Amino acid sequence: MGKLRTLFLGLAAAAALMIGPALAADGPDKAKIDWQQFKGQSLELFFVKHPWTDAITPLLPEFEKLTGIKLNLTTAAEDAYWNKSSLGLASNKPPFDVFFLSMGINGYTAYSNNWLAQLNAQLDNPKLTDPAWYQYDDISKAAAAAFHLPDPSSSKVYGIPMSTEVYMFFYRKDLFKESGIDVNAITTMAQWMDALHKLKLPDGVYPASLRGGGLGILDELNGMVANTWGNTPYLKDRFVYFDEKWAPRFTDPKVKEGFKLWADLMKLSAPGVTSFDWYEATTQFAQGKAATFGPDASLFASIFLDPAQSTVADKVGFKALPAASADGAHTAMWSWGLSIPEKSAKKDAAWLFLEWATSPYVTEQVSLKTLASSRQSTWSSADYQAKLPEGFGNAVGESLAIAQPSIMYLTAADQVVQSMLDALQAIYGGTPVDEAMQKLQDQATDIVKQAGLYKP
Repeated sequence: MGKLRTLFLGLAAAAALMIGPALAADGPDKAKIDWQQFKGQSLELFFVKHPWTDAITPLLPEFEKLTGIKLNLTTAAEDAYWNKSSLGLASNKPPFDVFFLSMGINGYTAYSNNWLAQLNAQLDNPKLTDPAWYQYDDISKAAAAAFHLPDPSSSKVYGIPMSTEVYMFFYRKDLFKESGIDVNAITTMAQWMDALHKLKLPDGVYPASLRGGGLGILDELNGMVANTWGNTPYLKDRFVYFDEKWAPRFTDPKVKEGFKLWADLMKLSAPGVTSFDWYEATTQFAQGKAATFGPDASLFASIFLDPAQSTVADKVGFKALPAASADGAHTAMWSWGLSIPEKSAKKDAAWLFLEWATSPYVTEQVSLKTLASSRQSTWSSADYQAKLPEGFGNAVGESLAIAQPSIMYLTAADQVVQSMLDALQAIYGGTPVDEAMQKLQDQATDIVKQAGLYKP
């Protein structure tokens, strides 16, 4: 489930590594639409206090000049945002016209309550959208699908992704080099694990650091399980964990292998890993106490590259997950998006803002600060990659191309995730994999039965 990382200082520091933008995407003046068609109107924006918000705010006057639309921005910390946005969406006259929407259960709940405007009419209207300029298909397919509801296979669009994270590895270039290990030659998870065992590390430095506790582990663990699952089809609204009848699949060998790999990485981490959430795990790596970090969110580069927060800022390498199955490498992703309330009286004007804010042109500028573009063209741009730390753009772009949305539309998801965490920690503690996963299977079966989803 989505979570905001408090990385504002880190992102600013990472941005300082970059030179001024040399933009490749066409500006809005090239779009074949009338940007002034709603001149004189105003739009209320309600955003989370987030790096994307910080990056877009200085650009808002450009939109106002382009369109003649007045923008009024209100922000809230994430904890307060959920309640405020839900109350606003449920009202007959929502107090905002554009808002942050998270993929996953929060977005699905808003959809189920008929709070979200479907955006296909705006996307397909040539008076509102120039498809050649906007390039919707350039958005990561996984990120875009996460805002297709009621499930990713639907063609109905209810949000546009604008800040996307993928799950990948970070590593110490110096320690791998000193151990004679060529990271570029590693193409499988078996080779990666073998390399970690061969590392020659100073006292107090562990081969790995990763999450081992807290419900926030789900998305990252899903990246590993997606990798071991491979190309076997599954319903995208329940990840790989449940079949079409909501029967759990935690005893499937592919799922068990993903859990085992994660537990094996935990065994190579520092003592106390079962209490590590993102803060503890990133701190270990940033303080030079681990040779690798992850799999975890790409946006954590902002911590590791910031000398004020990291002692290894000049030693960090980046790698997409190596393949864990014969089908090749896979991972998972998570994203924020922008959406419009169903009851907004200004849907078309609001769409112009979404179109502008998530366009290739604006995305290039914002992503220099957020490092979280949802567009493939950003990551494949030579100009953009030249402004990033060596290897980072390639690793993220490669990860985005193999990512699937980390989605489980289940109201009792937290109960399932807690049981998943218990199984992971049990395997780490020495419980046989088959035994731990069978217990998880039984617990998950009870949960979906009680929810009325699974009826054997």
